[in-house]
Amino acid sequence: MSTQATPYQIELLQHTLGLSGKTRGNHTPHRNHFVAGNGHHDMKHLEALEGLGLMERRPSPGFLVDGDIVFAATDIGRSTALAALPEPKPRTKYEDYLDADGCAGRNFGEFLCGGRLPEYESRQAYGNAPRDRRGYEYRMFRRTAWIGHWSSVREVEGDWCKTMKEAKASYKAALKRHHEKLRAAQKRRPAQ
Repeated sequence: MSTQATPYQIELLQHTLGLSGKTRGNHTPHRNHFVAGNGHHDMKHLEALEGLGLMERRPSPGFLVDGDIVFAATDIGRSTALAALPEPKPRTKYEDYLDADGCAGRNFGEFLCGGRLPEYESRQAYGNAPRDRRGYEYRMFRRTAWIGHWSSVREVEGDWCKTMKEAKASYKAALKRHHEKLRAAQKRRPAQ
């Protein structure tokens, strides 16, 4: 008999405790039982864990079928199961958005950017007939934020383009220039 639990047996310990390495941040056991009966496919693994001192048998409640065995993780088994869990991943902004109360905005983009979410505008291009589908051009822009309300002043604005995709690329280039100007202005400021 081996003196160490296999990875599968560690997973059985984690399952017994209600832990899951797949669930983000689930490092708090919320149960401690595993019921297995005669012929259960994991019986040999449970008995091996019992032999290693990582699990123990507990009295079966009356509502179980005769022959069912209740296994529970010992303190050492619990420590082993917890130590084998991967580190929880940090929360994502999207998880924060899903957990936020009703003030998060109408969509994820608004949650991230607030009122500074870029917008599109369109106009009929000059020299084209109104029935021409390609007779429109698009521009993407972002408004400035003031304390308490949103301004109609535009902080960043792309060029007029034939397609929304081109307008987005133009906006991104304008946004990059805007950030470069801000960085240059910060470098010119004297240190305080």
